[in-house]
Formats: sequence, C-alpha cells, structure tokens
Amino acid sequence: MMGLNLREADIAALEARTEGWIAGLQLAALSMQGRSDTAGFIQAFTGSHRFVLDYLAGEVLERQPERVRNFLLQTAILDRLCGSLCDAVIGNHPERTAQDGGRRMLETLERDNLFVVPLDDQRQWYRYHHLFADVLQGAPDRGSTRAGIQPPSAGKHVV
Repeated sequence: MMGLNLREADIAALEARTEGWIAGLQLAALSMQGRSDTAGFIQAFTGSHRFVLDYLAGEVLERQPERVRNFLLQTAILDRLCGSLCDAVIGNHPERTAQDGGRRMLETLERDNLFVVPLDDQRQWYRYHHLFADVLQGAPDRGSTRAGIQPPSAGKHVV
C-alpha cells in the first residue's frame, strides 16, 4: 500500500477502520507516510483526522442539498437508524415534504451511496459508515469553521 511496510494486523485494522472505503484507505496511507508508529496511527484514525474530515465535510457533506445535510446532522446522534426513529428525532415541521420522511431519506441515501450501511435484509435498519458518523457527530461542535457546515438549530431537535 503506497510503499508502506505494514503488518497483516495493521492492514486488517485499517480495513476495519475504513470499512473498505478506498478513498479512506488512500487518505490513511498518505497520512502514514514518514510516520514511525503506523500501528498507533491506525488505532487513532477516525473521521476527525484532518484529511478525512476535510474530504467528507467538503466533498460530501457540503455538496448535499440543505434538507439532506440537515437530516444527516440531526440523525447523527443515532447509532442505528430506521425511518420512524429518524422521523421522531427530526420531528414534524411545516417545511418538510413527503420526500423528507425518514424512510424515504434513508432509501435515497443508500441509493446515492452516501455512507449508510444496511443492517438487515429488509433494509429497515441502517447505520452511518463509522468515519462519516465521526464527521457528522463533530460537525455541530465546529459550526461554520469547517467546510461551511452549519449545525441544525437547537429548537428543531425532538429527543
């Protein structure tokens, strides 16, 4: 991998961290170049790593329509997602349309390969890719300082 001398255990750990996401593997490999403690780096590699954060925030999250971005940010608190649970978290708002419903939105995210992983054969339950979840969960803390991400207003949360 990019001239890095990694042990099998390190490769397996990196694959698990990135869940096989090729761009994540490449970002990790770039970050590891010149490091002596690659095993320590791999264990600490998360969505908050600057290369991963910049890519996912700038190239993925920022490019989503506002309704999709708000859905992602508001539901990031959930470890597992289903349509009705997402609806409960987001709540009913007059500006929401039928395509904004939790189930429809999850189907759209999966169809668009937007870092959701189905957890069952019926595609009722999902979770966010671990690195993407790290970015989403950290986004409200960063406010608009990274990639123009705006956290959803506190008044819109129903938990």
